[in-house]
Amino acid sequence: MDLFALGTPVVDLFAKSDENAIKKLGLSRGATNFFGPKELAAIQRKASKNIIHKYTGDNARNVCEGFAALGGFAGFQGAVGDDADGAFFEANLHQCGIATFLQERGGSTGKIIALVSRDGQRTFCADLGVSGDCRSMERLAFKNSRIFFLTSITLACGSPISELAMKYLELAKSQRKLVAISIESAPMVAKKRAMLLSVVKKYADVLFMNEDEAEALLGPKADRLLLKLKPKIPIYLKRGPHGSHLYLSGKSQKIPALPAKVIDTTGAGDAYAAGVLYGLSRRYTPVGSAKIGCILATKVVQKLGAGIPHAHTRIRIMHKKK
Repeated sequence: MDLFALGTPVVDLFAKSDENAIKKLGLSRGATNFFGPKELAAIQRKASKNIIHKYTGDNARNVCEGFAALGGFAGFQGAVGDDADGAFFEANLHQCGIATFLQERGGSTGKIIALVSRDGQRTFCADLGVSGDCRSMERLAFKNSRIFFLTSITLACGSPISELAMKYLELAKSQRKLVAISIESAPMVAKKRAMLLSVVKKYADVLFMNEDEAEALLGPKADRLLLKLKPKIPIYLKRGPHGSHLYLSGKSQKIPALPAKVIDTTGAGDAYAAGVLYGLSRRYTPVGSAKIGCILATKVVQKLGAGIPHAHTRIRIMHKKK
């Protein structure tokens, strides 16, 4: 197995929205806002007339889909509820060609309502359901993998899955696997800053984040601080329509975005990470890998939802390893 990912399974509901509606709900625009099941149900009722799409979610799952679409072998572990959404999530993993390591729990599968603005920006309202109750290790699958991927949400949610993530990180270190961490949700990052910085410094071999998440993690002038955070590893700063920056060996290099007609940016960052990790797994340079990430992200933003276009078919990318 090329890639083993640990995540928090959710089902995404996409609804059209605007800035006024988002402000009235008191949400952090462009970020993931966490709620309990009753609060999320109230938001879903308000948005019900505008719901236009349903798809499986979670950053780690999205990365697995992109990685598999490029021809890589990816496996996903997480916990789902004993409900229709859990069955829906599992069926999607099979359809995408992702090896499935799901643990079923009594209760509800996680859910996210993605409020999509006219400019394609999305604001997430999330209830992780039973997804935090993932406890046991998949030792054989993990042992046979080359890359371990997880997000800061999995590390910081304070559930059993956070403890499991730390066990995997220790095991990855002892087995000399490549550890890729994606920093997600600026509000959560700000609350767990010290812990996340400690984890990044000790375990990360590849790091992803956007500008808001970088500021939440490092404070003002994050772009300069990224040069010093871990100079020996590739750090990818995602900048949306402005492309991305690669920080490595004390230097910063811009990777321009590709032209695209943006419909929805959901999953773009995950597709970018998937392309990068696929490239690195095939011995592309960090810059060449970033270019693959840009190509895959461009395909995702031109449709609704995080799924790869032309569902469940391999995407072939011809690119020099530079």
